Amino acid sequence: MIFLEILKVIGIILLILLALILFILLVVLFVPIRYRADGNYENEGNKYVIHAKANWILHIIRIRFDLNKEGSDKEVKVLFFKVYPKPEEASGVLGERKAPEDFSDDDEDGEEGESGGSVLSKIKYKISVLYVKIKRIVYMLNDERDHEAVRELIFRVVRLLKHIRPRKLESNLKLGLDDPASTGEALGLIYSFYPVYTKHLKVEPYFDRKIIEADLFLKGYIQLFFVLWAAGKIYFNKDIRRLYRQIQRIRGE
Repeated sequence: MIFLEILKVIGIILLILLALILFILLVVLFVPIRYRADGNYENEGNKYVIHAKANWILHIIRIRFDLNKEGSDKEVKVLFFKVYPKPEEASGVLGERKAPEDFSDDDEDGEEGESGGSVLSKIKYKISVLYVKIKRIVYMLNDERDHEAVRELIFRVVRLLKHIRPRKLESNLKLGLDDPASTGEALGLIYSFYPVYTKHLKVEPYFDRKIIEADLFLKGYIQLFFVLWAAGKIYFNKDIRRLYRQIQRIRGE
């Protein structure tokens, strides 16, 4: 009897552990990673600011990224603990930039030492090699299995992009160029794509002054399950893997 009781307790503990593992797996796969970002740009002074952040599993994991003209700042937190950047790495935060190295003398010496004919021959050779590779890829795609692989790859990528796309997108653009004619041409180009962004972009034209100001806001979510499902469908598709190996062989030649 005692032995049976021990087995019963062990079985209950194992079931609890199994249920806990299953619960964690479901949370990881189906609890969405929520993201949002906003930014603005002004041509006067070339000012721009971008703020982006994401959180996962009830804000247990949080990511923040800021970017402006002075530099960038990023942070990753789990609960109340900062895991990135480490305290000793915090020197490379917002506002710090490395001074550009001056290679002007070396570049000039290198340019003087290389003849124009040699450069031209190298360019011609690279173009001819690229042309041959493109012809081989086009010829390879005549195979029906390759057609199926390309169609499947496009289908999976489009579905994945639809899933991760922002659920909310708002943007405003104030546009005025050097002269009214240029402004009109730019507006014509923008409005030619009007059906695509009609719900997401508001354009204010200015014909009396030069101005370019834009602001953007977006937010959405990503479920890890759909990302892994799409990646698995692509990775385990025999035709896609065959096509990938063929392209790799052509690139290596």
